[in-house]
Amino acid sequence: MVRWPEVLLPIAILLVVLWGITRIGYTIDDRYVRVRLFGITLRKIALTDIESVDSKIVIWNEHWCNTLFAWRRSVRICRKTGIARSFIITPAHRDEFIRQLQERLGANQ
Repeated sequence: MVRWPEVLLPIAILLVVLWGITRIGYTIDDRYVRVRLFGITLRKIALTDIESVDSKIVIWNEHWCNTLFAWRRSVRICRKTGIARSFIITPAHRDEFIRQLQERLGANQ
């Protein structure tokens, strides 16, 4: 006999987690690139720690993706420090995000 709460609860949790992943957003402010979930900063990278920005994908990196299909939206932020120096995010408008970040980096140098 199938107990529906035991079957539906894991499915519901999985759906909530997948929905939550799509709520991740990225912002650029005066000092940091921030990864946010519902307005709460989960991760931040100092602009002074960013070496370069491009759309390449490497194997060893830190992922903060908000989509299951990341290959067309990926932005790689190469950091100067850290173990995993490549930081992958997936903003909705990749080229615009890269342009804004490069402008901000140019202003800080």
